[in-house]
Amino acid sequence: MKTPEQAMKRWLHPAVFATWTGLLIYILVSRRYIAFLRPEFGILLALALFIAMGFMLAAMIRPKKEEMNTSAVLRSLVLLMPVLYFVAIPDAMLGNQAFKKRFIGTNNGAISRQAPSILSPQGAGNDPHVASPPEKSGGARQETPQERTILDIFRNPDLYKGQRVIVTGMILHDEQLKSHFGGRDTAVYRFLINCCAADALPLAIALDSDQADAFANDQWVQVDGIFDLQQINGKPVPIVSKPQIKPIEAPAVPYLF
Repeated sequence: MKTPEQAMKRWLHPAVFATWTGLLIYILVSRRYIAFLRPEFGILLALALFIAMGFMLAAMIRPKKEEMNTSAVLRSLVLLMPVLYFVAIPDAMLGNQAFKKRFIGTNNGAISRQAPSILSPQGAGNDPHVASPPEKSGGARQETPQERTILDIFRNPDLYKGQRVIVTGMILHDEQLKSHFGGRDTAVYRFLINCCAADALPLAIALDSDQADAFANDQWVQVDGIFDLQQINGKPVPIVSKPQIKPIEAPAVPYLF
């Protein structure tokens, strides 16, 4: 019968890579990774899964010959630290706390007639997936517009000015917004990411309506109203006036790209 030390020597490394394999399978199947990564990174995570499985099988077939000592155990624990961190972090997307730390106002280059450098290549003009601006007919605003993202509107604000728009996002009530939105303390917002949640930039549109008071912070809503871009203190301030607001479920992919 093997002693505990022999068993640990035989199975410690296979167990470490088996843990990583299980974690990667869970992340991919549950799609939890989209809470902090672009969906396209799923391909790299799938590749990492095959690598972890390879290491696990290799460790099972050809176990380590080295002595089992404190150093070997510590190395294994270091490999498991990201797993423990992932298990410990809450299963939640970025919200109003991240907004307050990262929002630097509307005069940050995000609102532009051209696709700004901070925006991801997904927004390039030749990308067929980017929504086209609303059509105008004789100066009349469109009565049944398609839903746009806040990012679509920020790329071409002049084309949407005075038009009826429909956007989705999270509600935020905060006194600090008044200095950015001409005295308004409520906005609808989403995060734009280029790579992962670490570079997330909040994009927000002020809501000129008391109807939004009925909604809690970070509640997902659909906003239907008239878009305007006002110059206040020399800064562009995006506003949706006379909005109709209704609650919705959080989208499967919460971020903009």
